[in-house]
Amino acid sequence: MVACESGPTKHELYMQGMQIEGDASRGSCQPAFDGGMNTHVLDGDVVQACLKQTEEAIALYEKAEAAGLKDLDFVQTLERAREREKHLRSMLKVVRQIERPDEVYPGAPPEATQRSPDSP
Repeated sequence: MVACESGPTKHELYMQGMQIEGDASRGSCQPAFDGGMNTHVLDGDVVQACLKQTEEAIALYEKAEAAGLKDLDFVQTLERAREREKHLRSMLKVVRQIERPDEVYPGAPPEATQRSPDSP
């Protein structure tokens, strides 16, 4: 008697992660175009949505890795996704600081947390 594997295979997990990343790159990771300013506008909510989808893809990739997927294309995809996640976290921090300059953010440079004597 042979036991059947339940749930998605390691390759299906990989493809699901790729699908999420592809959907994100065509959707939530795209900055909105502001016709009045004739430019693309990036806000923290867009970056946060993109980060969330990247994290979801990485979670699937890590499940595929735990299931034994180790081919070079997969390893490179996982590495790129992890780099993208780090970049998005950094970008989110900067964008949120621009959107809300009066709030203190962990890791912000000391001069960013000090107010000038003229400020209320």
